[in-house]
Amino acid sequence: MTIRKPILDRKHRPRWQDDLRTQQLTVAGFAVAIAIAIGIFGATVWSDYYDNHLRQVALVNDTSIDADQVRDRINIIGAELTARGVDFDSQLGGVRDNILQQQLQVVQEQLGQVATTATDSVVNAAFFESLAPSLGIGVTDEEVDAEIARRQSLPLRLKLSAIVVDALPEDAPAADEPTEEQMAAAKAEADQIRADLDGGAEFGATASEKSDDGATKALKGVVGWLEAGDATYGGWFDRARDAQPEAIIGPFEDGESWVILRVDGRTEAGEFEALNEFLGASDVSPDDYRTYVREELLRGEARTYFEERVVTSYLPQREVAQIFISGDQGVAVPKQRLRHLLVQPIPGAEDQSAATDEQWDAALERAEELYDRASQDDADWCELAEESDDPGSRGRCGDLGWYDPATSQFVPEFKAAVVGLTLGETTEPTETPFGYHIIQVTQRRTSAADQADQLVAQLREDPDSFGEVARAQSEDTTTARNDGELGWVARYEIALEREEAIFALAEPGDISDPVSSGNGFYIYKLLDSSDAKFVPESRRDSIRNVGFDRWVDEQMEDAEIWIDGAAGTGTPSGDGGGSPTPG
Repeated sequence: MTIRKPILDRKHRPRWQDDLRTQQLTVAGFAVAIAIAIGIFGATVWSDYYDNHLRQVALVNDTSIDADQVRDRINIIGAELTARGVDFDSQLGGVRDNILQQQLQVVQEQLGQVATTATDSVVNAAFFESLAPSLGIGVTDEEVDAEIARRQSLPLRLKLSAIVVDALPEDAPAADEPTEEQMAAAKAEADQIRADLDGGAEFGATASEKSDDGATKALKGVVGWLEAGDATYGGWFDRARDAQPEAIIGPFEDGESWVILRVDGRTEAGEFEALNEFLGASDVSPDDYRTYVREELLRGEARTYFEERVVTSYLPQREVAQIFISGDQGVAVPKQRLRHLLVQPIPGAEDQSAATDEQWDAALERAEELYDRASQDDADWCELAEESDDPGSRGRCGDLGWYDPATSQFVPEFKAAVVGLTLGETTEPTETPFGYHIIQVTQRRTSAADQADQLVAQLREDPDSFGEVARAQSEDTTTARNDGELGWVARYEIALEREEAIFALAEPGDISDPVSSGNGFYIYKLLDSSDAKFVPESRRDSIRNVGFDRWVDEQMEDAEIWIDGAAGTGTPSGDGGGSPTPG
């Protein structure tokens, strides 16, 4: 009898082995699933970290800027703006409140744009770093130290109240100067007020009753917080600089008045605690803040280079004449342009109702004489307007500007006189409550743009007529009197759209297209040109004020700069529409 060993195959393995195998596969499956999940989670975390910290958001020449740099700059600029707002708010409570509220509004607006500002800051900083060697500019460690110290400190401030005693009466003409007797009388009044204060009179109540300073009187004399160099009250601050709270100073002479001051509060010069607190709360490191300050100083050095080297060098210039056409307000409607001469029975008085019959008769006689001269074909209205009693139009050759006959605010007698006037026709003296008017319609138009287009077409047919047209139609009376001649215009001196139109003119006599700029249209005629002409000192301030940013833009044209479209959002994400290719 043969005994055979059992053969163990898949079909006949013991149950315990199958169970073990199942458990092993299950564990392995879980392990793989966990590994995949960990991998996905890790990839997501890494992707988020990369987007928020390491992703390139700008490239300036060979300098790469990542999201962390922009985020750090947002924190720095945000901390400075917030601290500035806290400082402005702490100074409220005086005559400067309107100014402080405006400054607070500006801070609020700047905080709303802080992401864009931060991106511009780091991009510009990288650009100025690359430009500095060619300009020969730089910033020393000592300069950085000094600027950090300045930013992180506040000056001595005094809170003052004032009582002012004027030597001149309230209704005195503006050009009057007080006599010695008037100054002495005001001094005696101020001395008595000081004696009352020393005797226990309350300062605020006394200021409300006796001060002649309208700005502080309604605030019981409170001026508010001041510091050295204040444009309005710097002299008062200097008088009280060494005084302690509750001290009373004066009376002292200040121009045509005597002034008594009280020190309501005093904060010594010291650390700008709010700034340092906000920088700390934003995790701004001293090194990061130092870098920021250094870059701001470098930008300042570039501005100094522009103001002291570029502005004083020989710049491209164009000599031009101009015509200015004021724009329509709102929807364009047909309008007329008027000029007038005014003769008043009581010259300069707002109310003519007190004038006698003799004064009205004398005014009419003078008005008729002006009318005879104004009706002549060669009448010079600029000369005639110098005899007009209307100060508002006297310096504009009598011009009243454009008006819509349907909506004008002229008095009925004036409007009635204009109805039916032909172009260039002059009315006989027209009586209104203000006096006698000699009125002339000088132009009619359907819109400012249409008028400008027609003038350009006319001038291109006859460029030599530019001076005559300017005298008749330009609303810039300063240049109109001189055939429209504006003179030499240098690069960076006027608004960009106007500069581009002027420098696009190639030959003397060329006429520009109408240039829409702000409140109207400009038309230019080229008189002469120079590729390098000295700019006199009298014109340099205009270039310094408007030219720096445009000069920087021109320098950047030669640089390789790429900025991610999302870089200014404060939440960098995505690839900005493509790889960071300089352009």
